[in-house]
Amino acid sequence: MTESAMTAIDPVCGMTVDPARTPHRATLDGADYFFCGKGCREKFVADPEKYLQKPHAAPAPHPLAAPAPSPQRGEGAGAGERAALWTCPMHPEVKSDRPGPCPICGMALEPLAPAAAAGPNPELADMTRRFWIALVLAAPVLGLAMSGERWPWLQAALATVVVWGAGWPLLARGWASVTHRHPNMFTLIALGTGIAYCDSVVALVFPGAFPASFRDPQGGAPIYFEAAAVITALVLLGQMLELKARARTGDAIRALIDLAPKTARRIGDDGSERDVPVEAIARGDRLRVRPGEKVPVDGAVIEGESAVDEAMLTGEAMPVEKRAGDKVTGATLNLHGSFVMRAERIGS
Repeated sequence: MTESAMTAIDPVCGMTVDPARTPHRATLDGADYFFCGKGCREKFVADPEKYLQKPHAAPAPHPLAAPAPSPQRGEGAGAGERAALWTCPMHPEVKSDRPGPCPICGMALEPLAPAAAAGPNPELADMTRRFWIALVLAAPVLGLAMSGERWPWLQAALATVVVWGAGWPLLARGWASVTHRHPNMFTLIALGTGIAYCDSVVALVFPGAFPASFRDPQGGAPIYFEAAAVITALVLLGQMLELKARARTGDAIRALIDLAPKTARRIGDDGSERDVPVEAIARGDRLRVRPGEKVPVDGAVIEGESAVDEAMLTGEAMPVEKRAGDKVTGATLNLHGSFVMRAERIGS
């Protein structure tokens, strides 16, 4: 079943996709089905009965259907009411209810809405551990390959741990790109390291399988274990650096989220005032902002005047005077004076 009126489940791979954005779709018996990529659509069209038997293969609503109604005032859309969605930074039509690689490009999926608090990134920790293992083992493989005493069997043992152990996520993503028919960077990485490794194994175990012109005077064929190991280590380094950069970006976004106030003072229809969670604010609500308080959400001043510190947006230290009709931005600081505003932009 769909997670909302504006999302659909790919009946082939089970990924969540946005019907309004994905170009890959098919109609069967009057029902619309949407896919994360061309490969999944082709598989479905070739044998739809095979995939319609899956529990998640329900037809999707029309992409132009009206979205589900938003929560009523006072009903917070808590995180526990629905599973957090993950999406690909490069292919936003791909969505999933759990982290993992994108089936199209292989990039790690990112949370659709960053949380205010987050623990250590398990993928970054895993890639860091794999990189250091690969580095420690690939260095002696490279050293042996460059030295006179090559010790080919030792190279093979060390390279096996690097390529098939530390580099397993790279090979898995490369294989996934083939099965989904979406060649990407990991396709090339898997081909390069896999061919170099397998060719070296054949050369080590069956050197006679190579032409005489390929073999050295002792009858041995050339091996390339160092290439497979070093490439794997370098790609793991790149993945680790990319994940670190994305983690710093996420930390910056969470720091901005932390600037926003958690409550707002709402004015009721009868003129009464009470503090409510920011999540309970609806568009059009009247909110009072007192001296020293942060503006809870984006909106416009409808009564009163004050000076607002907008340095978090502009970097300008001088406060900005606000009067009726002026726009105010959530998380900016009201310095002095009290004003009433109307909420205009709410939610995440």
